Amino acid sequence: MDKSLYTYHKVKVIGLLSLAFVLLFLAYLFSGAWFVMVYVFPNIPYAEAVSEVAQARAFWFFFIIQLFIYATVVFVILNTFYNERRMTLMQQDFVNNVTHEIKTPLSTMLMAAEVLVEENIHTNPFRRDQYISIIRNEGEKLREELDRVLEVARMSKAGVYLSKEMFNPEEMVNAILERMQLQFTNYGGSVEVIWEAENEEINFDRKSFELILINIIDNALKYNISEPHIVIQGKVDDANLIIQIKDNGIGINEQYHKELFHRFFRVPLGESHHMKGFGLGLYLVKQLMDVHNASVHVKSAENEGTTVTLKFPLLKNNNE
Repeated sequence: MDKSLYTYHKVKVIGLLSLAFVLLFLAYLFSGAWFVMVYVFPNIPYAEAVSEVAQARAFWFFFIIQLFIYATVVFVILNTFYNERRMTLMQQDFVNNVTHEIKTPLSTMLMAAEVLVEENIHTNPFRRDQYISIIRNEGEKLREELDRVLEVARMSKAGVYLSKEMFNPEEMVNAILERMQLQFTNYGGSVEVIWEAENEEINFDRKSFELILINIIDNALKYNISEPHIVIQGKVDDANLIIQIKDNGIGINEQYHKELFHRFFRVPLGESHHMKGFGLGLYLVKQLMDVHNASVHVKSAENEGTTVTLKFPLLKNNNE
């Protein structure tokens, strides 16, 4: 939901509730005055009865208690409603994005396949190889997108299945960067690796580590309006391996930092809303890091880039 629209509805509801509480107060006051005139002091003028009620401590005591009860109930109901509404809109956005992200590579692959079935394609090997490469690259992109969705679905239903093993994360980082080389080329991006943790190993699930790095690097490439430059730094700090992925992208406004790891959440981008995504990337990163007793932290400011810090316990801190 657009934040300005959400704020407008919130202010409107607060205004209506304030009016309702004022009317409730007046109803209590005048009904109390009527009770005093009928059952306590039958001959007292109505204005004096209102004054007597307004000055009575018992009236204010019971009114404040009931006001508190009503306000609590209303707050819980409205909070539940807005959370459900917000989640529904985020899920709708997710479905639309999934449709787009799957349909686009499929359409590209089908067009390339149509060219490959042409009778004269064998006479031009370069053109043939070019379209085979397109199919392979788009298929790889589609597989990565589906991996994210399937991993989240699997985590929601049966938890996370881990196959932990000891490995050198530097080798995995280099392998992931080599695999993502085409994406760097498409975005005109570059990467710099500064590794100061040679020969250090972590006890981690390889598939999870791969998904974590791919999601973070993919965001760094995608959310950038200039030539993306990513710096990946590995170092040891206090018996933990720290991997930092820093980019020069558009950054994230501080008001959205608390929601970054929520499922389906996507930072509103205004006119740049053409940048598609599922809202699952950082959610998946956080879940996978948590189940490994590792941690993730995001530092970002609008138009100043983003730094994602991953903290992995090293072997001597890991008793599993």
